[in-house]
Amino acid sequence: MGFTVRFLPSGKGVVVDAGTSVSDAAKSAGVQIATPCGGTGRCGRCVVQIGDDRLLACVTYVDRDMTVNVPEVDGSKVIAAVDYLESDVGDFDPLSSGLGLAVDIGTTTVAADLIDMSDGRCISSFSDVNGQKVLGDDVLARIQHAADGGTSELRGLILKTMNGIIERAGGGDNIESVYIAGNTVMEHLFVGVDPTPIREEPYVPVITSSDITGEESGLDVSKSARVVTMPCISAYVGGDITSDIVYAGMDISEGISLLIDVGTNGEVALGNKDMMMVCSSSAGPAFEGGNLRSGMMARPGAIDSIVIEDGIARFTVIGGMEPKGICGSGIIDLIAQLYLNDIIDKRGNFTDSARLMDGRYIVHGDIGISEPEIKDVIMTKAAIFSATRSLVRNLGLEFSDLEKVYIAGGFGNFINMDSAITIGMFPDVGADKFVYLGNSSLAGARAALVSGSFRERIDDAFAKMTYLDLSSDPVFYDEYTSAQFIPHTDSALFPSVRF
Repeated sequence: MGFTVRFLPSGKGVVVDAGTSVSDAAKSAGVQIATPCGGTGRCGRCVVQIGDDRLLACVTYVDRDMTVNVPEVDGSKVIAAVDYLESDVGDFDPLSSGLGLAVDIGTTTVAADLIDMSDGRCISSFSDVNGQKVLGDDVLARIQHAADGGTSELRGLILKTMNGIIERAGGGDNIESVYIAGNTVMEHLFVGVDPTPIREEPYVPVITSSDITGEESGLDVSKSARVVTMPCISAYVGGDITSDIVYAGMDISEGISLLIDVGTNGEVALGNKDMMMVCSSSAGPAFEGGNLRSGMMARPGAIDSIVIEDGIARFTVIGGMEPKGICGSGIIDLIAQLYLNDIIDKRGNFTDSARLMDGRYIVHGDIGISEPEIKDVIMTKAAIFSATRSLVRNLGLEFSDLEKVYIAGGFGNFINMDSAITIGMFPDVGADKFVYLGNSSLAGARAALVSGSFRERIDDAFAKMTYLDLSSDPVFYDEYTSAQFIPHTDSALFPSVRF
């Protein structure tokens, strides 16, 4: 069901689906509402007036026709609401005239922004499930299907997904440029290149990037359109991470920073303007709803935050409706809260104090989590943490040496940092060092569409990247073994919850 949202004082309006956040609705309408914290509800900067209530746009969801009053300071120019950066990404030097399409091809989700190339304005935003999911949840399953002769089938599925988005966007022949960021396997399959060779040493891409015409791409865009993909450094660190690094500004920073992209795969980068080391740790789909009976993606009906008080689980639900399952941020909160309330031990085993139903801890109705699922999540977070620790140790550094820790990926927006640190997923370096980027893979693709200097920075950053193969790194195995439990935590610390 669609609802009309009208923004004042601009008078702009948009029709959006139920459960869409007000900040995302504003973005679709071309109205700026600043969300410096990446849409987590923490900074309090996105206050709007709806009726008699003053609410945060990023955590208020559309459930009816509504009129939203936006402070005039936030309605003066148009930028994407997911951007954490307010600085200029470079000169305005668009890749084409007409319309442009920025795309992030994720293993699970495809997101896209339609751009007016005359001024760089984001006209509308879209997302959809990657149609390739029917052939496997992760990149290894997709590679195996390609190895079995399924490259064309996989390419057809991603083109169907992207062309569906283009149809909804109403772009078609008016789209004269497309810039795509995605992991290495997704970019290979988009252009129809068999990714099978990349799974063997030395784990290098068959192609690092591509620059083809709209007709060659198979997309329903102008036949003469320029379709470009971000460069990929290795089999498992792709153009999405290149995009993340440059968008975060790590490539021009004096201080050394860490970037963690949390998705179906867990990619990590460490460096500054002088050097960049990257790696990938196969995290699996646990934080995107995979492998968990009650797991689901972050959509209306998903429990996205949890706190346990006096043995009772309190939670918030995207869209404010009856819960259907738990998304990644809720899963991280749940594990942290179970541990802090002595319901599980540091290895994920239920304690004697656990009150279970059919071997599961129940949050609501039949939505809950089992001991094997808890241990699966712990193994997943261990892979992410040990990858970050391995990069830092290989450069002779400590976490305390880091200037910033960037959290990338759409899922990263909603993670409660206290919960993530509690379960040992992210380094405990102090809240002031963490920066939420949102979907910086998409934001980087968008910047590349309109900025010549940003495109130059992509090439420069790519040239200085070094890939660390964790499968042959003894430091990683040492760290991974040590990270397969929940670290000791002060029991007085309870993660904050976004109600």
